[in-house]
Amino acid sequence: MNTDDDLASTRLQPYFPIVILTLFVLSCSEKKEEPKPVPQRKTAQAPAAAPKRDTGLYRSYYLSGGRSLTDLLSKLSDAQKLILYKLNRRDLKHLKEGDSVVVPNSTDNEMDYSPFPLSLSDSTLKIIFVDRRIQAFAAYDSGRLVRWGPTSTGKKTTPTPEGLYHTNWKSKETHSTVNGNWVLKWYFNLDNLEGVSLHEYELPGYPASHSCVRLLAEDAFWIYNWADQWKLSPDRSKVDTTGTPVIVYNNYGYGKLPPWKKLAIDPTATTVSDSLLHSAQQRWLIPAKTAVATVQ
Repeated sequence: MNTDDDLASTRLQPYFPIVILTLFVLSCSEKKEEPKPVPQRKTAQAPAAAPKRDTGLYRSYYLSGGRSLTDLLSKLSDAQKLILYKLNRRDLKHLKEGDSVVVPNSTDNEMDYSPFPLSLSDSTLKIIFVDRRIQAFAAYDSGRLVRWGPTSTGKKTTPTPEGLYHTNWKSKETHSTVNGNWVLKWYFNLDNLEGVSLHEYELPGYPASHSCVRLLAEDAFWIYNWADQWKLSPDRSKVDTTGTPVIVYNNYGYGKLPPWKKLAIDPTATTVSDSLLHSAQQRWLIPAKTAVATVQ
């Protein structure tokens, strides 16, 4: 005999599969499976770029890849072209395709690019410094910088000797005692016995002379008209008054990267301090003055 429970169970049996399936679906809908983490793909990180310093005055310019010297010069004023030659210690002839050069960024004032201080705390009325390390000269008048420019001093086998010189006598044009075919314009003799002098000649961007101090034509012409010659006694047997003092000092790093090639990243690479020029005067000029005063 079937009970009421048995009858209810019998009646529900056809619906069991539906109920079970419904419960399963509801269970799956409530319990969402968390997405599995996607493995990150490791990519090689590019090395951090070296910080670039905008010096304001200098920038690098590569004379290659379609950027020709003609293109560069067309973008510069006449004043900036002269600054270009001075910064790179080269004349126009020696600026070549394939080179990297330092370019003036904006200003046309060449004194803004001077590696030398604009004034000296102590100085004679006129004096010229020739710095062999940075291959440049500076002319001061009563402690004020009035001119600076590039040089090419003596190469390693015939270096320009350091020490005190004077602008003795001058000539608009003369011939080298080393090779008579070499024409030296705006010549100012510094050593009457050794033949060391200031004059216009090729500037290749490194020390290349036979002990003379080569200059740009513009600078040689300026010094020719600015510096004082010696004054000889009436019989020309002795020097009564010396010319403008010239101090050659410091040492060039032969075989090393020239300091002016670093200007685009280090604006202080060629800087000359007031104290360095003071030391040069203390070493060379002051003793000479004392000796002259003692003799007199």
